[in-house]
Amino acid sequence: MLFENYFISFFGRANINWDRRYFIEFSGRRDGYSGLAAGNKYGNFGGASLMWNLSREGFFETSFMGDAFSDLRLKASYGKVGNITGVSSYASLFLYGTGTYFNQSTLFFNQAGNAALEWETSNKYDVGLAFAILDDRLQFDLSYYYNDVDGLILDVPQSPSKGIPGNSLPQNIGSLINYGFEFEMTSYNITTRDFSWVTDFNFTYMENEVTSLVEGTEYIVGFAGTTTLNEPTNRTMVGYPIGMLWGIETLGVCPDTGRRMFNRINEDGSNTVVYYGHGSNWPEGQAGWREADGTLSRALTEEEDGVALGSPIPRFIGGLENSFRYKNWDFNIGVTFALDFYIYNGTITGLRDMRFWQNEAYVADNYWKQPGDITDIPKPVWGDNISSGNTFVQSQNVERGDYLKVRNLSVGYSLSNDFLRGIGITNARIYAQLFNVLTITGYSGADPEISSMGDTNIAPGVDRNSVPQARTISLGANISF
Repeated sequence: MLFENYFISFFGRANINWDRRYFIEFSGRRDGYSGLAAGNKYGNFGGASLMWNLSREGFFETSFMGDAFSDLRLKASYGKVGNITGVSSYASLFLYGTGTYFNQSTLFFNQAGNAALEWETSNKYDVGLAFAILDDRLQFDLSYYYNDVDGLILDVPQSPSKGIPGNSLPQNIGSLINYGFEFEMTSYNITTRDFSWVTDFNFTYMENEVTSLVEGTEYIVGFAGTTTLNEPTNRTMVGYPIGMLWGIETLGVCPDTGRRMFNRINEDGSNTVVYYGHGSNWPEGQAGWREADGTLSRALTEEEDGVALGSPIPRFIGGLENSFRYKNWDFNIGVTFALDFYIYNGTITGLRDMRFWQNEAYVADNYWKQPGDITDIPKPVWGDNISSGNTFVQSQNVERGDYLKVRNLSVGYSLSNDFLRGIGITNARIYAQLFNVLTITGYSGADPEISSMGDTNIAPGVDRNSVPQARTISLGANISF
């Protein structure tokens, strides 16, 4: 599809540096985007930052701080920025497409526009401290941030009965906040003529919470697919992180009967354990949804019995990089990690489905066979796609996604000699690099860092037959003339 859009910006910036002690910066801009309707195309943004370099003050050197720190700075900033990421070139327009029906030309409705769509804005606050010790060999940066996002833009799923192409519409759906701490450290461990070793470490803690949705919207559903015909996996609702995994809590497999046990939420808010037995393969009084005493139960639904099963947004992320140099050789190893987040492993729901599906070997080795068996795989019954979790999200298929990855490993050798300089080459470096070297995780899926829905905000953390990241080996040369 051909498209065209325009982005225009007017901006300015002013910097004040007083004796390298006080730093002040002001910025302002007015941005316009053609994809928004008239009246909403432009937004005004800007900010200011302050920094006080205490290590330049006269009292610093004569105080205990001068002995402890080789550098010490306080800083703060505020900024209002705009975002139109994900807004298509013609998001505000109602569009028609052309086609053919046999040999007749046709015209059909192929996009519902949103003329009310506005800029998403973020009010960002940041306060921090930067300092160094041991003559700058150890450098640190610590900051607290608070980001209030208003006019949050999401592709909101729509009811198929509305007749909206694609069953979704970009909207300013509400607001959310992100806040937390960031820490960075650089350590010059060894620095000599022939050998050096530098370590960089960064760590971020973040809390995410939806603070409001547009009037009349209790929650927004995210689906494991591009239309509402796919399974609902996530909910965005006030008081929770965006894209919270949502489903029904399960309680294992009954050792006596081999039936999957579920948690039913009653009208008074209490809970009742119910069992599911599929079809006519169960003796009379056991098939269907039933309580422990055999009493019939209503069928469980995400609407009535769903609960938050975990946030797909990591609370802790970071990385560690070590760079070594020995004469003309250089070596680098980079490690990243993410902690305290969850993934819906939709892949295993298919591998454990009892219809015309290919089961995994784990099912054959671990299914319930006789009274007394303790297992997480229920008695296999032909046609059962409920006990596996393939009809709605169930808690046994939601896993912690914590991981540690050796992201990058590289080695290089730099050539520099009279012959190279004689032919006009100032420097030449040959290298070998390995990406995605090793993953350490308790997640049973292919890759805890991959989501079937990509970078979508309303359905993150969904692994539905996702392809893991490839391990890549590259060889090359960098040549400077």
